[in-house]
Amino acid sequence: MDIFEEILARFKSGEYAVSDHAIIEGRKDGIDPKTIKKLEYVAINGKIIEEYPERKRILIYSEIEEDNLPVHIVVDYSDLEEPVIVTSYVPDSKYWIKYQIRKK
Repeated sequence: MDIFEEILARFKSGEYAVSDHAIIEGRKDGIDPKTIKKLEYVAINGKIIEEYPERKRILIYSEIEEDNLPVHIVVDYSDLEEPVIVTSYVPDSKYWIKYQIRKK
């Protein structure tokens, strides 16, 4: 099992954490109500769009269809036993192509 499959397995089994920062920032951007469940949905159903191996972090994108909302989450996997969603936000189209490719 590769590292990303391991992270996904942790999310599916509920063995993960969500930082207060991720909840606060997500709510500021409209990822509310049921913020934690929505961030979990992104983690399980999303697509890894950037990797930061030196920091042991990944950026995941998904759309929350019920809210018609594109969402990014950053997951820290420095402790593979319990990956952490460290932040969440709605990406700005000024900086992202289709919310998945960073503009140069």
